[in-house]
Order: sequence, then C-alpha cells, then structure tokens
Amino acid sequence: MKFTRLIAFLLLCFLLPGPSWSLTLDDESKYGRQVFVDISRSARIYADPFVCIQMAIIKQRLEPAADLPLPIKLSIIDSPVLDAFATVGGYVFMTTGILEQADREEEIVGILGHEFSHVGRRHVAKSMEKEKYISWASIATMVLALLAPTPAAKAALLTGGMGAGQTLALKYTRENEEEADRFGVATCERAGYNGAGSADFLKRLATTSLEKTVPQYLLTHPYSADRAIRIQQMARPIKTKWDVSLFPFVIARVAIVGKPVGAQNEDIWVNRYRRDPKDPVSTYGAALIYAMKGDTDRAISMVKSMDSPWKPLFLGEFLVNSRRFKEAVEILGSQTHPVAGYYLARAYEGLGDLQTASRIFGELAPYADTFPEIYQRMAMVIGRLGYEAGGYDYLGRYYLEMGRLGPARMNLEKAVTKYGINSGEAAEAMKLLEAIRVASGEKKRGR
Repeated sequence: MKFTRLIAFLLLCFLLPGPSWSLTLDDESKYGRQVFVDISRSARIYADPFVCIQMAIIKQRLEPAADLPLPIKLSIIDSPVLDAFATVGGYVFMTTGILEQADREEEIVGILGHEFSHVGRRHVAKSMEKEKYISWASIATMVLALLAPTPAAKAALLTGGMGAGQTLALKYTRENEEEADRFGVATCERAGYNGAGSADFLKRLATTSLEKTVPQYLLTHPYSADRAIRIQQMARPIKTKWDVSLFPFVIARVAIVGKPVGAQNEDIWVNRYRRDPKDPVSTYGAALIYAMKGDTDRAISMVKSMDSPWKPLFLGEFLVNSRRFKEAVEILGSQTHPVAGYYLARAYEGLGDLQTASRIFGELAPYADTFPEIYQRMAMVIGRLGYEAGGYDYLGRYYLEMGRLGPARMNLEKAVTKYGINSGEAAEAMKLLEAIRVASGEKKRGR
C-alpha cells in the first residue's frame, strides 16, 4: 500500500517517548521528503506554467524574509479542498481550491507567510517531539483516501487527510498559530507585501460561508473572526511594492485550465466577457475557453483587443500552442516575465533552435522545484542536442521534484555513467542519488 511507510513513520514518531527523541534538521529533511513522496504518488501535483511559476516567484520573495532553517519546497496540489499546510523538512503544500478563492496576490502571500512561519519556528518538528501518539482519525482519513472510488475523491481526501494529520496529531497550540500569524505578517512586509492579505482572505471566506463546506477536522487552520482582526491589527498600512497585476489572470487559469470545458464553465466565462468585453480578465478567461475548444484564431483575436500590459504574454502562449513559433518569438522576445521565457524557449524549440531553447530553459531552473516541467523540457532539448548525460541528469531531477524516486534514481545513475564517475557533474548527480537513498530509507552500501 502506498501509505504504509508514511503511516509507519507517523506511528513511530508519536509512539516514541517525547523526552528521549528529537528531530534534527537532517531528520526533518529526510522525513519531509518521505511524506512528500507519498503525497505526490496519490495526489495530482498541479502543473500549469502561469500558476506554478508565479507561485515560485512569490516563494522566492518570501524565503529570504522568513528566517528559515531549511529551504522551502512548495507544491501546488490539484484539489478542490481549501487547505494549505506545512510538513517537516520545509515542505509546504497549497491546494488549487484555496487559489481559486483568492482575489489578490497579497491574500495568497499572507497564507504562505503563515505556513513559512510554521517552518521557520519549527512548530511541526517541536510538536512531533512532544506528542506520544497519533490520532487514529488522521490515519483513517488517509486510508479512506486509498479507498476513494475516483482519482478526484482520492486527491481531495488525501490533501484533507494530511491537513487533518497536522491538526489532530500535531495539535498546533493557540500560541503556535498566533506566533505563525505574527511572524507571517512580518515576513510578508519584509518581502515587500502588505501584510493583511490573509486577514482579507479569512474574512471573505467567512462571509461566503465557504469554510463550512469543508468539515472542521479537515481544516488545518479553522476560521476565527478574532484571528482575522488580530492579523489586521498587526499589519502596517504599507503598499505592496511588487507588480501584482498578473495575479487575477493566474486565478482565472486555476478556474479554467485542466478542467473539462463543460457548458457550465464555458457559460460563466463567455457570459462574463459579454457583460463586460473591456474587462481584461473576463476577455482572457473567455479566450482560454475558446483556445481549449480548438478555436485558437478566435482566442488570439480576443486577446489582441485587450487593454493589458500582459497582452504579449497571452498572445505568445496561444501562438506557441498553435505552433506559430516564429510569431511567438517576435512577440515574446522583448518580455521579461519568467512565464514569457518558458513559452519563448518552447517557441525556439519548435523552430529547431535547440541551443537557444536550452539556454533559456537553463535560466528558468530556479523555478523548477515548483514547476518541474522545466527540467523535463530541458532534458528533452539537450538530449536532442546529443548531450545524453545532461539529458538523463535533468530527467532525473524532474522525477525527483515530482516525488517519483524510482525513475529519478534510474536516470541519475545513467547520468553518472555517461558523465564519468570522477567528473564534477557526476558528483552533483551522486548527491541527488544520496538524497534518494535517504528518502527511500535505504542503508548505505557497504554497511
């Protein structure tokens, strides 16, 4: 069973006497990777370039401001469950369900700031050191995820179950939550954002009664009116220094991309566009619907009518997807956003200019931990260029970021062989192989 190791690990953690057992940072990294692998095996990791790269950008802004003992691995889970949670080792998860309910980037920043603060204050690790048992309810939830009849139900139960495990077994205290809110607000502000975003999100969640759609035991951070007020009072009246104008379009993609183009979704966005054809977000949403239905010319025409600084980015996307690579290069070449770089690299790849494509994909590597497809495409491009070792290397990194340890190990071992065991590149690949060995719970060879 896929969760046998995870459940055994959790039971071990909580059955050991508290005073005689503590988690080192190395322990956190190892166990965090194991939990991540188990989650990624059963939950669908979301893989949209706009969403994942923008979330990676937010993560990169928050990390230096968060005073973290470990780097953050942020993953977006494709699930309607409204939840975000941190596990040991710096692993943070956010569902598309939360993203879909956000209006502004500052709201998501506030939620992530809170989760990063749980990591920074080591609340998860400290709680695990103190507790002597795990709630059977959380294990039952994970078992139910295994038995769910559909992949969607499985993902929803799994995501909620991990959150339930945090709440029921780790039992964040009120002091933990207040500390995470306080440090979260400060982190957001140091990173250049207004710190009241999570309060705005919580208040809107309450007014729409959305928090009532999820059982309380599945909420890692149940709503509290007092909590929203406290966060609002903590935050200073400062303006966000970043350009957050792309975020509404990102949220539109969460609501549309990867979902069936059914009559209901089509009607929502097409009707929004008809009511206000001058609204750029409504125009882009309707254009996405038409593009997904195969009417790319209509989608391009609609985007051309938009009044938005992001118009070239959206045009480039549609042109690449319709294989009009030369036009895409002309439009995207002057754009600076990393998402534009992703589509520009794909356009050069389509034109057969693999050297330029590999250079641009290489520049996008800092975003690959949240959007692993960058590694996958890099592997394909440099493999076609004849660099077999690099192709295996990047493909191994892709599978590692996706939590698929078997294929990651196989490709990285091939990379080491192709590089030559004494090369610097092989040494880097072997470090990743060692991380896989530790995450797999294997003993060192030769012992």
